[in-house]
Amino acid sequence: MLAVAVAAGAQNKDQLLSSISKAEAATQNEKKASNPNTWIKYGDALYKAYEAMVSPDYRVGWSATEVAMFNTQMPLSNEQKEINGVQYYIEHYAFRDLYYNLNTQVLDAIVITQPISEDNLLAEARDAYLKAAELDAKGSKTKAITEKLMNVQGRFIEYASGNYTLGNYEVAAENFENSLSCVDNPVINKVDTMMVYNTGLVYNAIGNNDKAKKYYTQCIELGYDANGEISSSLASILMAEGDIEGAKACLNAAFQKYPASQSVLVALINLYIESNDDPQKILDLIHAAQANEPDNASLVYAEGNVYFNTGDLEKAIEYYKKSYEIDPTYVYGIYAVGNTYFEMAVDVQDEMDKLDLRDVEGYEKLLAEFEQDLMNSIEPFEKAFAMTDDQDVKVAVASALKQVYFRFREKGPEYAEGHAKYEAFLKEAGVE
Repeated sequence: MLAVAVAAGAQNKDQLLSSISKAEAATQNEKKASNPNTWIKYGDALYKAYEAMVSPDYRVGWSATEVAMFNTQMPLSNEQKEINGVQYYIEHYAFRDLYYNLNTQVLDAIVITQPISEDNLLAEARDAYLKAAELDAKGSKTKAITEKLMNVQGRFIEYASGNYTLGNYEVAAENFENSLSCVDNPVINKVDTMMVYNTGLVYNAIGNNDKAKKYYTQCIELGYDANGEISSSLASILMAEGDIEGAKACLNAAFQKYPASQSVLVALINLYIESNDDPQKILDLIHAAQANEPDNASLVYAEGNVYFNTGDLEKAIEYYKKSYEIDPTYVYGIYAVGNTYFEMAVDVQDEMDKLDLRDVEGYEKLLAEFEQDLMNSIEPFEKAFAMTDDQDVKVAVASALKQVYFRFREKGPEYAEGHAKYEAFLKEAGVE
């Protein structure tokens, strides 16, 4: 069976390469080369050869059952392997490997193992279709070419995503990047901002700063900044390269657009601290924004974050409370009050752990502070839990309150009941 499969694979490979060669020869013929159909046929031959390597019959994202319905080939061998903490069942074929996620029973990736050509067939197919569009003066082939380019883009993204899942980041970056020009061209004239971001993200992951900066910058220029997250990532690269002023300019521009963004604010604070600059400059930015929007609770909350991140927790609580007073529906303000008291208790506990065992008086004093901070966290946490439907906030509050009520469970039945309530909530939410 193995010998037959290998022979069939070799025969299919020869046929595909022969089709490409004939189609390519037509593009080199002076008369035929000016006809867009010649280039479309060449692109089709290349695309068909690529599909033969990854399979035209099924796609990444299909369930194992769906693949089995359409897969006409038997694997040459199979194995089970753990990759990035995920168990995979891998089927080996002549040209490719299929990676099934054993948890989800879904085809997570198709990886080409034996390319039929050293050339990038998918990229060449894209270029052939673009050449056809260039020669299509009347635009009669635009619809067909658009569809073909979109198919090529889909294949690039599919291959990139699968390899990203498996940790093959260099392959993923190359394919995400190749997908961009499938739509960013005179035919489709569209920029796929998500793929621009993915390209920058993966190049950043492999340490290619130049390309990461290029695509992050493009995202920002296109207005696709994920509430300042991409600016923060770009600033991190600039900081690592020693371009402090460039990082400041990037973050300050992002802060003007997203003054309530925690990632931008934290990055700004860290940057000003690392560069021995004055955090007051951040407060000046916030105050300028507040002057324009005095009733914006998120801006007051942002000011509280500055004090929190610079260690002035009492001041942080004051502004978190103020944000909640401005807008009683602003759950993050009241949640932050409870969380800050909780963090103060954690800090006191750290101090207690450092005390000399003979310092009974010091221990008792800190213990009183510790318990008071925990007590102070209960009311704002309870308000936050009651007023929001955000599951992430509820889980965070419940996790904290479960600990607080456990601490005081012997002080009265209300504390024991509180512990039981939030323990049950977390269990139902699937949180240990």
